[in-house]
Amino acid sequence: MAASSWRERAGRARAAMLRLRERANATSLGRLVVKVTVAALGTLIIAVGVVLLPLPGPGWVIILSGLALLAMEFRWARRLLYFTREQLLRWTRLVREGSWLVRIVSVGGLLLVVGGALLLSLRMLA
Repeated sequence: MAASSWRERAGRARAAMLRLRERANATSLGRLVVKVTVAALGTLIIAVGVVLLPLPGPGWVIILSGLALLAMEFRWARRLLYFTREQLLRWTRLVREGSWLVRIVSVGGLLLVVGGALLLSLRMLA
């Protein structure tokens, strides 16, 4: 019962947001406000992700979520998000289906990048 009430509330909130967006997009000024708001929020989220990149944490996830927000309004961001997704799928397929040498080099490179970022983070904090 609690799950259904949660789903109902989420559905009502989504419907309310869609109505609000439709109302905002009904006028040219509303469309401009929506575009400016999405651009500002998306850029801010990407900037936070870039700041968090050298630190251990979800920097790339935050950057991609900002890009996804921008993709709601801008075609260039949608194309960039699609390109990024395709490259990520290509890389994971290469690692998953590659030989043991490819896997060892990939994991080793990832560990070097993470270790370097951790070392730089510790030096910045010291």
